[in-house]
Amino acid sequence: MTKLLKLLLLAALLLGPLAAHADEGDWYVAPSIGYFDDDGDRLLDDSFGIWQIQFGREMSKHFFLEGVVGYNDIDGYPGQEHLEIGVSAIRRFRPESLFAPYVLGGVGFLQADVGLPDFGGLPPADSTESSATASAAVGLLVQFDNSPWSIRTEWRFRHAFGDEGLTDQLAMVGVQYSFGGKSRASAPVVASVPEPISYADSEEDEVIEVVETIEFGNIYFGFDSDVVLPTARRMLDGAVSVMKANPDMQVEVAGFADARGSERYNMELSQRRADAVRAHLVQAGVNAGNLTARGYGNTRSVASGLNANSLAENRSVELRITN
Repeated sequence: MTKLLKLLLLAALLLGPLAAHADEGDWYVAPSIGYFDDDGDRLLDDSFGIWQIQFGREMSKHFFLEGVVGYNDIDGYPGQEHLEIGVSAIRRFRPESLFAPYVLGGVGFLQADVGLPDFGGLPPADSTESSATASAAVGLLVQFDNSPWSIRTEWRFRHAFGDEGLTDQLAMVGVQYSFGGKSRASAPVVASVPEPISYADSEEDEVIEVVETIEFGNIYFGFDSDVVLPTARRMLDGAVSVMKANPDMQVEVAGFADARGSERYNMELSQRRADAVRAHLVQAGVNAGNLTARGYGNTRSVASGLNANSLAENRSVELRITN
């Protein structure tokens, strides 16, 4: 247990620079348990019971940095006790979807205490081996709507660069809790417009006079989707506070779509997105009479081009003050 406490202290020291240099995103902690499939030369029993805890920072919506501390007491010929510490970089795909796969690469340190009697397993019996490690993993985050909790599963290959060069496999499942995200919890920015402007999606539509626009950085939607994502809900919480503090404020929820699909379909999709955001605001306590929802299809492009990032930026919603 003393060794484990030392490793936890070392983990805190290693993670300190992450806190100092990360400016945006969520912190998270992710405890997990799992299955250990050892290198055959260890002569250990494959078993459940390994545990680890990750503590990390979301550097962007696609990239994480995290530290890991793990412990495993394994039966075998003879048994071994493993203490592990490491740091990893993670690339997450589809970050705003319910299912977000990721890949991981990391380095670390493994201490293996080997017991008795000696049946020929590696490292040798009655010894302690310390070695550098390299890890590669694939995983999946199941991100619940409007919740800081996620389910995290991972299959990891870990190679220990000792005298024997042993490679183990770890299958882990656990939960991930995100907290303290500065960029996600911040209030919306209200951008003043020098003069009232008019906005309509066609000559036949009613012209809406916009006094100010509440702009967001993360109110995006998945492709062909009107689901308000967890990132968007956290940003909208700031708008709720502004509107509750200004009960006479009239706001239009304006929805948009990217350039794919027909004009008619994109108009319908953007309307559904606007309706979904309006419903969330009403559910959060904003007066429904102060809110209107309107879809504008792909009549406005924030980002040009047809690459994935540009298309994603155009699948958005903005809130417009109309009085």
